[in-house]
Amino acid sequence: MRAALFSVALLWTGAALADELPYPAGRSVQQIEGTETALLIPDDLSAEKPGSFVILLHGQGDNGPNLIGALREWMRERYVVCAPSATGGNWDTSDLATTKRIALHLMKVLPIDRKRVHAIGFSNGGWNLAPIAFDDDLKPCSACWIAAGYNGGKVGRWAKKGLGALALAGADDPNAGAARQTVPLLKDKVRSVEVRLQKGLGHKWPRDHDKYHLWWAGAMEGRFNPDTDMNFAWGDDLDAALEALKSEKRGGIFIYFHAPEDKDKPEAHRLQNSVFMDLAVRHFGNQLKAVKLDLGDESARYGVKVTPAVLVLKKDGTLKKLLSGKIKAKSLASALRSVAPNKKPPKR
Repeated sequence: MRAALFSVALLWTGAALADELPYPAGRSVQQIEGTETALLIPDDLSAEKPGSFVILLHGQGDNGPNLIGALREWMRERYVVCAPSATGGNWDTSDLATTKRIALHLMKVLPIDRKRVHAIGFSNGGWNLAPIAFDDDLKPCSACWIAAGYNGGKVGRWAKKGLGALALAGADDPNAGAARQTVPLLKDKVRSVEVRLQKGLGHKWPRDHDKYHLWWAGAMEGRFNPDTDMNFAWGDDLDAALEALKSEKRGGIFIYFHAPEDKDKPEAHRLQNSVFMDLAVRHFGNQLKAVKLDLGDESARYGVKVTPAVLVLKKDGTLKKLLSGKIKAKSLASALRSVAPNKKPPKR
């Protein structure tokens, strides 16, 4: 079998077109390392345009071909998705070792950016995700526990700056508590960690968070577009936000000003993909009315001339704090806290 894999690897030696790759574009099921493995492969991969890579672990009694459809939208965003099937439908150390070999093989024979690797585990796959998520050879930039949570395991030092963690579950899922615990268990061990729960959902895939999950994974690997930021439930009408606050006893407004040229600014990239994801920034920012505006929309009212810029307004619309350029998480969290109804720090 290994000789066969080596011969396949020889097929990828440079700028090949998609039809010259060892596996077909689109959805297919292959035997790799003697294991049934479902694949989603974009049709425009090349050395000049390498794809991202996702390792997907299914739930108990399921298999890779059955679950891989959950990430069909990812292929359109140039992610190669790999979903092996565990022996007997449940993951063990042998299956995880095989999954790692499959992943390393695919990263060798396909044009994949090694800095854009992601690990996702659903249910039983989530309980067994840590050995893949924190593997020193794979070094994923993101790991997502779905209908499960991080339950221990060695976390490499590289994850402190190199990996973002996310837990998704239904609010009525028996595993929701474990999803919540992912935050305190991984805090200070990874670059960022958060949990999102879908109301009224039991032990199922939380579809309401699919768009956020896809956006978040892109942010973890460095994709950036200020127009599509999903860190907060941004509105686009400042007057409407001010009007809504009139009936509130406390509160404030959090405004994010951006411009098209921000796409090339490191400080704007860092604001979206790091600062906005800070635990305290999220905690206090989610208590306020969040508004995202283009430079020019209301910016003159507050003297904003440089983007990215963040404004914190009091309930009556008067300016409390203006931050621009290289914004630090600690400074932003402090500004947001100054008008937040609940000034207690987030639970760690």
